[in-house]
This record gives sequence, structure tokens and C-alpha cells, in this order.
Amino acid sequence: MFHTVKPGDTLWKIAHHHHTSIHHLLHINPWIKNPDLIFIGRKIKVH
Repeated sequence: MFHTVKPGDTLWKIAHHHHTSIHHLLHINPWIKNPDLIFIGRKIKVH
């Protein structure tokens, strides 16, 4: 399952919405090098 980043999204908001943790999101999305920098329109794996 994927989440498409929307304006105002943060990794914390995405993790909270999908009942997971930021640590888990970073683990399954190794391309995210800076968790404070995510781009609108990018798809992030959540499960």
C-alpha cells in the first residue's frame, strides 16, 4: 500500500494516519535520506 504525499504532509502525519511509525516508514523506504524533506506527489510505501 502506498501514500501519495500531499501539501502539508509530514512523515509523522502519514505514519499516524496509517497506524505505523516513522521508523517503519524509513525502514521500508530506504530512499528517504532526510525524513524532514519529502516531496509533494511522491509515493511512499506504508505497508
